[in-house]
Amino acid sequence: MIEYKSPEISKRARAVIDRDQRIMFGAHTRTSEIPLVVDHAQGAKVTDIDGKTYLDFGAGFAVVGTGHCPPDVISAVEKQIRKLIHISGSDFYYTPQIELAEKLIKITPGDYAKRVYFGSSGAEAVEASLKIARCFTRRPRMISFLGAFHGRTFAGMTMSGSKKVQRAHFSGLIPEVYHVPYPYCYRCVFDKKYPDCITHEYNGVPLLHCVSYLIDVILERLIAPDDVSLIMVEPIQGEGGYIVPPKEFLPALRTFSDDHGIILIFDEIQSGLGRTGKWFACDHIGVAPDITLTAKAIASGFPMSATIGKAALMDPGVDRRAWVPGSHGSTFGGNPVISAAAIATLKLLEEQYIENARDIGSFLKGELNAMMDRHEIIGEVRGLGLMLGMELVKNKETKEFFPSQVTKEGKNIKEVITGECFKRGLIIYGAGISSLRMSPPLMITKDDASAAVKILDEVISGIEEQMK
Repeated sequence: MIEYKSPEISKRARAVIDRDQRIMFGAHTRTSEIPLVVDHAQGAKVTDIDGKTYLDFGAGFAVVGTGHCPPDVISAVEKQIRKLIHISGSDFYYTPQIELAEKLIKITPGDYAKRVYFGSSGAEAVEASLKIARCFTRRPRMISFLGAFHGRTFAGMTMSGSKKVQRAHFSGLIPEVYHVPYPYCYRCVFDKKYPDCITHEYNGVPLLHCVSYLIDVILERLIAPDDVSLIMVEPIQGEGGYIVPPKEFLPALRTFSDDHGIILIFDEIQSGLGRTGKWFACDHIGVAPDITLTAKAIASGFPMSATIGKAALMDPGVDRRAWVPGSHGSTFGGNPVISAAAIATLKLLEEQYIENARDIGSFLKGELNAMMDRHEIIGEVRGLGLMLGMELVKNKETKEFFPSQVTKEGKNIKEVITGECFKRGLIIYGAGISSLRMSPPLMITKDDASAAVKILDEVISGIEEQMK
C-alpha cells in the first residue's frame, strides 16, 4: 500500500465546503484530493481563499483556453453588457450572434455551405446534432464509441461509453445506440498491434481492425447501414483518456458514411478551438464531418456551445427533410453578451494562442516523454498541442493496471497523484481508467510547463520510492 494523506483543509475553506455540502446537488464529482475553494484567478494561476496560488493545468476542464479572466474578453463583455444583455436569439436579430456564427463557419472544417445553432453547453450541442441527423435521415439507429463522453443529459449519457456511473440506474436510455471500440492502441481490446492491425481496405481506404469490426461485423450482422442516422466520434477522446487515434481512423469513417448516407458528427467540444495547435483536432488529418460540435473554450468560461453543420441538414429552405422553424431552439443560445465574449476569445486564439499551444505543447510533450523514460509507472505519453495524456501502469512491460485501491483509505493512483500535485501547487485531473490529462490554458509559458513537470516528476518519484 502507498502511504498517502489527503490535503489539509483550512478552517476558512472547511466552512465554505460545509455550507456547500448542505445545499448543493450530491452528484457533483468534487473529491477530497482537490479541496479547492477559489477566490480569484488570472491567466494560468488560481488563488484560493487562503491566498495560496496554484498553477492550473486543468483550465476548468479545458474551458478557459485563453486563461482566466482575459482582459480583452472582459472589455468586450463590459462594452456589450451596457447595450444589450438578452433578447432571445432564437426569435430576434442582433449582430454579435451573426458575427460569431460567420466566424465559426469560416474556421470549422468543411468546404460547404453551413448553418450554426447556439446552445448553452456541450450536452446541448450533442442533443441538437442527434435531432438534426434523425430528422434529416429519418433513420432510427446511431453509432458511438467505447470510451466516449458526450455529456450527462439523456442523449449525452446514452451516446457516452466512458464510465458506468454516468449511465447506471437511468434506464431506459435512448434506444438503438450501438457502441463499438475506439482505436485505443495502447490497450487494444482486440490485442492487435498498429499498424499490423490494418489487414484490408474499404473502397481504397485502409481499415484498422476496430473499424473493420464496425463495418464487417456490426453493420453486417446487427444493423443495416441504411438504418443508421449518424456516427458520433471524438477525433481525440477526452474523458476516455486523451487518446489520439491512428491517421487511418477518421478517413475510414468518412468514406463509409458517405457511401451509406450516414451523418458523421465530430464532437470537438474538448479538442477544438486551438487546444491541439489547430482550430480543430480533425484539421490534423484533413477530414471534415457533416456536423461539428464545439463548446467549452468558445467563450473563455461563459456558457455557450455551437453546432455547425451542412446547410443541407439545417436549413429548411435547402431540403424538405431538414427541420422546420419551431422544431428546436434555446432561450439563451447565442446570448449577445456571451457572443461578444466568444468573438473576443476567437480573436485571441487566432492571433496568439493556437500558435502558443503548438509551441509550448511540443515542449511539454518532450519533457513528459523524457520523464516517461525515467519512471516505471508511466506507460505512454500521448496527445497534440496542449491536450496531453499520460497512461499510468503498475508495470511498463506488461501494461498492468494499478489496483482500484492503492492506499489504506481506498484511494486510486489517480487520486494519489492529483492530490500530491495539489499539495505542491499544481491542479491536474485524471481521465479514463488509468490516465492523467494536461489541458492548461493555451497561454501558458515554457516556465509554466517546466514548473508543472517538476512537480509531477517529484510526485511520481515519491510514489515509486514507496513501491520498491
